[in-house]
Amino acid sequence: MEDNHFIVRLSNARPELMTSELVSEHVHWLKKLDEEGMLIICGPCSDSTAIIILACKSLAEAQKIAASDPFASVGAYGCRDVVAFRPATQKNNFLLS
Repeated sequence: MEDNHFIVRLSNARPELMTSELVSEHVHWLKKLDEEGMLIICGPCSDSTAIIILACKSLAEAQKIAASDPFASVGAYGCRDVVAFRPATQKNNFLLS
């Protein structure tokens, strides 16, 4: 089965919870996802939110991965949404066919 793509949207940041140790754990978690080929891209946004785009088999798997983020264990972001995402690219004719 081909991987699907999911966006993890993080909002309501609580920077007081983001200790240097926690941020290091989060980066280690991201590196592991990248090594496993599941991390497409991630990063903070200018509005104090952040996104993580994952490649995995199902929404349930994406939710499980998002819940395993060290940030999630302490509530570093008050809101975490996971939604399916259909990349539109030259390869798929920008979803026209």
